[in-house]
Amino acid sequence: MFNKIKKIKSHEFKTTIYESKIEFDHKKLMGLIDYENLENVGYMKTTYFKEKNILLFPEFKFLLDSCQTFYGQVAKENNYTSWNILSSWFQRYDKGDFHDTHIHFPLEDNWNFVFYIDCKEDSSNMVILEPGYPYVNSNQRVMIKPEIGRCVAFPGYIPHFVEPNKSDRRIIMSTNLEFLKGGE
Repeated sequence: MFNKIKKIKSHEFKTTIYESKIEFDHKKLMGLIDYENLENVGYMKTTYFKEKNILLFPEFKFLLDSCQTFYGQVAKENNYTSWNILSSWFQRYDKGDFHDTHIHFPLEDNWNFVFYIDCKEDSSNMVILEPGYPYVNSNQRVMIKPEIGRCVAFPGYIPHFVEPNKSDRRIIMSTNLEFLKGGE
C-alpha cells in the first residue's frame, strides 16, 4: 500500500523571447559599416574578432540611442534595473552563408540582442531552440523572419542558429548585455 501524497510540487522551463521594431537612420548606418573590416570566417563575415564593441564607438551613438529603449523594456519585463553592454558587432551573410547552433553566455543575466540592419524578403531565418537543446529536444523552436528594424532578445544560454541565406545580403548587429538587479 502506498502512502498518500499531500502535495505535488511542479516545475517548468519557460523562456520568453522578445521582439520589437526599432527606428534608426538606415542610410547613415549603411554608410558607416566598413565592409572591408568584416572578417570572413568561412560561413559568414563579422567584425567580432576585430571590433568587439561597435555600439560604444562615437559614430554609432545614434544606433545605441535607438536600441536603448528596447534594452530598457526587456530589462523592466525581467525586473532588472540596469545593464552593461558586454559586446556588440556586425555580421553579414551573403548567399549561402549560415551560422551553426551556438549560445553566447551560459549565465542567466546575460542576454543576446539581434538587430536586423539590412535584409531582403528571402533572407534566412534565425531559429531559436529550446533551453537544453540538444539534450532536451521536444521540437520547440521559434523562427524569426528578418525585417529591417526588427530587434529580438533572448537569454544568452538559449541555443540558436541561422539557416543558409537565400539572398545576397543579410546584415545584423548582435549585442550581448549583462542585466543587473538593484544594488548590483
